[in-house]
Amino acid sequence: MPPPFAGIWPAMLTPTTPAGEPNLVACEQLVDLFARQNLGGIYLVGSTGGWPLFTIAERKRITGTVVKAAAGRIPVMVHVGAVATADAVELAQHAAAVGADAVSAVGPIYYKHPPEVTFEFYRRIGAATPLPLFAYHLSGVNQSALGPREFAARLLEIPTVVGMKITDHDLYPFGLIHGLAGDRLRLFSGADEVMCHAVLSGACGAIGTFYNVFGPACAAARTATVAGDVAAGRAFMLRFQATIADAIAGGMWSFLRAAVRLKYGIDVGMPRPPLGAADGEWAEDRVRELVTRVDGAG
Repeated sequence: MPPPFAGIWPAMLTPTTPAGEPNLVACEQLVDLFARQNLGGIYLVGSTGGWPLFTIAERKRITGTVVKAAAGRIPVMVHVGAVATADAVELAQHAAAVGADAVSAVGPIYYKHPPEVTFEFYRRIGAATPLPLFAYHLSGVNQSALGPREFAARLLEIPTVVGMKITDHDLYPFGLIHGLAGDRLRLFSGADEVMCHAVLSGACGAIGTFYNVFGPACAAARTATVAGDVAAGRAFMLRFQATIADAIAGGMWSFLRAAVRLKYGIDVGMPRPPLGAADGEWAEDRVRELVTRVDGAG
């Protein structure tokens, strides 16, 4: 049976060694952590995982390591998006071969493409493997000439597409897509800042960066919101949004490293440049203050 595709999914950081190589031991540690936290799943080698900065061979090694470490304890959705369609197809086939639960891909990047190119990209990935396919719409990168409903309708023509990850602070398109597709598309919110808000727009779950640090607290807040406790969801989101804003202002990548190390004793390292290249060091007291704001408040 396929996994439920719901709940809180960390967009997993890709740990690195001091030399900048993938740290596969730390990958295994993160997988074990998320499985013990009973989170909904893991989204692997996406934007937070630095996918454009790794070679195809490296991405395969990371995927193989994580799927093996998960060992069926937690679903793994592998981001296979790539600049070249052939690379995305190869990554999707590898994900299926090693036992991943689903694949996902951001649409074609860099060049300005007409809509048909985007759907052909997804058709080729979908034809390469029977795994469920989640289209990844990143509003700051993927611009489409089509409206949200027409885009979703075209996606539904691809047999293996079962959902989307939609990273956008504007939830109006999200609601339009849900209104059209209903249960035919599982929609994950990809913007941490609107995690609970997206529940009202039809989100089945959330995939995001800060769940690497705050997975259990976010899962509890989202569960409360789904159950109708709007006050709890609002109170949590005000703290969570303030923490995200402060972390970004102070250097998000170095904050994530410091917070994961402080809370869980795992050193994920720093991402490959240019990501995090301008980040400074965080004082431990300040990291603890932000962590306590999210985890320690009532």
